[in-house]
Amino acid sequence: MAIFPARPSTQDVAAAPQQVAPDRPAASDAGRGVRATWRYTVGSIVAYCLFVSAISTLLMLGGGEYGLQALDIGILALAVASAAALVRYCWFFRSGLGAGLPARRYNLWLLVPSAALWFLGLAQPHTVCVAALPLWFACNALSVVVSRRKRPWVLVAGFATLLVHVPLGILLGHTLAGPFWENGGVFSVALWSLMTPLLFVASIWWWEIVLRLDDSRRTSGELAVARERLRFAADLHDIQGHHLQVIALKTELAGRLLDTDPAAARLQIAEAQGLARTAMEDTRALVHGYRAVSLATEAANAAEVLRAAGIECSVDVDGDGLPAEERTLFGLVIREATTNILRHSDATTVVLTLTHGDGRFVLGVRNDGVTGSAEQRPGGSGIDGLRRRFDAVGGGIHADRAGNAFVLTAFVPEGGTADQPGATAATSLGAEL
Repeated sequence: MAIFPARPSTQDVAAAPQQVAPDRPAASDAGRGVRATWRYTVGSIVAYCLFVSAISTLLMLGGGEYGLQALDIGILALAVASAAALVRYCWFFRSGLGAGLPARRYNLWLLVPSAALWFLGLAQPHTVCVAALPLWFACNALSVVVSRRKRPWVLVAGFATLLVHVPLGILLGHTLAGPFWENGGVFSVALWSLMTPLLFVASIWWWEIVLRLDDSRRTSGELAVARERLRFAADLHDIQGHHLQVIALKTELAGRLLDTDPAAARLQIAEAQGLARTAMEDTRALVHGYRAVSLATEAANAAEVLRAAGIECSVDVDGDGLPAEERTLFGLVIREATTNILRHSDATTVVLTLTHGDGRFVLGVRNDGVTGSAEQRPGGSGIDGLRRRFDAVGGGIHADRAGNAFVLTAFVPEGGTADQPGATAATSLGAEL
């Protein structure tokens, strides 16, 4: 008999268990918007599953005779078990499409009650077709977690079980009659069935996009931290490398002058002490984030240090019109070039020039003390760090050998991004110097 033919109620059917523990705890680092999106996504799917399961169960129980029957009790129990399994299975969607099948017991719990209901529905004419819906929903849930290649096959198999249910019922002698067929209920069931794959797959596909966007956000943050660390390392290299090299040079010179010219030796030692204090101040400024490099000061210091080392130096650097950031970059180039000349060259002459033309500022540092090929000495970590900085402002930097001279060239565009790639532009400029 039907349990509620005269006074149908949804209370018994809507009692499907909803106390479902999450598959895994929410990631603590996920943003609030991401967690809200997941709750909305899984909540929409769960609400849809419960609603359609309740309606289909009422349709199955409401078409029979009045009174309590064992078969209807079995249908009700299987319907509740199928809905509970489907709701629990939705929590496995959190990892996105194709995340893989969960433990076997969850798959059996999803398929066995719905498959039993599919077979049991063939025993009564008013449950034909409607009893196939839980198995169709279970196949849709499986299609979310299986791989992309297997997904169409799972959906095709589930849709086939839905379609063959009616012909099998007819072959068993049932007639397609009753309110479900006469009042248009079959069209509502068909519409829900067609919407189910779209709801399941499209919703989880959207959730997957949200996860990727959140991953991209976190990756961008990590890259920003990495860039800041590189910048800090480059600044520290510029400060310590340059000052320590000059301090070593001046103390060595003071040692040589100590016996012959004590006054000059004391002067060199005093300058070395001043450089040490400057290095400490620059390091503190670097730590506090307000360190600035003066182009004119760096050019003057470079000329002084080079001349102290016995190297003739000419300076033609005028930074008028240069923005503060570009002046700082050129100052760092002069400092790095000076350090490299003292360390690696046998230079007797150094020329520093800053020119302006063709919409860009070009700094050139030329010395005649090449001791190896450009391939053997491509520029070092200091030049690599400066190259990244110039690339960031649309400029470029290039170190190359021109005859017997070694030329370090750097350029920045005037008030904008360079029209040509930095490395290529710097190469051509280096050939002109």
